[in-house]
Amino acid sequence: MAMNAKSVTMRGVSKSFSNGKGEPVYAVSNINIHVEAGQFVTLLGPSGCGKTTTLRMIAGFESITEGELFFDNEKVNHVPPNKRDCTMVFQSYALFPHLSVFDNVAYGLKIKGTPRSDIIAKVRDALALMDLTGYESRMPSQLSGGQQQRVALARALVMEPGILLFDEPLSNLDAKLRLVMRDEIRRLQQRIGITAIYVTHDQAEAMSISDRIIVMNKGKIEQVGTPQEIYQRPATRFVADFIGAANFVEGTVVEISDGGAIIETPVGAIRTENAAGYKPRERVTAVLRPEAVRLVPKSTNVAVVTKSVFVGQVQEYEVELAGCTLRVTDHNPMENPVYQVGSTVSIEISERSVHII
Repeated sequence: MAMNAKSVTMRGVSKSFSNGKGEPVYAVSNINIHVEAGQFVTLLGPSGCGKTTTLRMIAGFESITEGELFFDNEKVNHVPPNKRDCTMVFQSYALFPHLSVFDNVAYGLKIKGTPRSDIIAKVRDALALMDLTGYESRMPSQLSGGQQQRVALARALVMEPGILLFDEPLSNLDAKLRLVMRDEIRRLQQRIGITAIYVTHDQAEAMSISDRIIVMNKGKIEQVGTPQEIYQRPATRFVADFIGAANFVEGTVVEISDGGAIIETPVGAIRTENAAGYKPRERVTAVLRPEAVRLVPKSTNVAVVTKSVFVGQVQEYEVELAGCTLRVTDHNPMENPVYQVGSTVSIEISERSVHII
């Protein structure tokens, strides 16, 4: 299938609604986004953060109140949805229940006036791509959830769009099938090289499929980066707390050297290798991922284990130390000691894993 991937650029884009008193209420406020052609980018955030509104503005289903939207170098603010070089895969699949798999996939081509011979060839290719050959005459009610999702994908891809949009497409699937379809979508995107913009509130989903993640909160962008950057170097406390689990320890920078620092905190001195731009006596928050903290036999700073849960691959702890509760994850509980609730231990913190904000 021929895919002509396009870039997407939003410059100062806002979407506002009236509150009934003539005052604007912003669902999205002054966002700037650039998605390179062929990239897989995810809009991630909690419900109501503006991610779906942003996706719908790209699709043309929502008008833009302020700002500019470009596909490559073409401004598309006022281009109607059916004229934009993008298609959307919806959360509900939006299949026509009275049409066969073939007719569902062919629907857009028929509306477009594509010759019958081309429709047959294109639908056949799209179904083969989604491993649905032989399902042409089945009705949606005869398909599993995963198969219905594949039909929805085939229907989007058969239009050979420059941009493919996903609005929480896996939320209706069970956990195991969601993992399978997540990997399939990513492999498909890489195989055909299409530009993909994906909306989800699932952090693990975003981390596993994205080239870049755009974290949104209250209609604004908190951070843009690779999954590794977002997780390891969160720009704000919101990002650190929303992506995975994190411990937050308040402290004061007492020494700076070679880009690193020593931070005095209630749980003791914490060293970090990542302190560029900070100064002595500055108040900071140390972000400690649970896997960056290790429990060791009691030595100096004594902590008490208040939670100890075995969850198969990991042992999860909570410990109390100097009035602070720290979450700790041991990824190798078969090799390391397992501490029970009430045990007294000490903690070690990986310098390379400490991030300060």
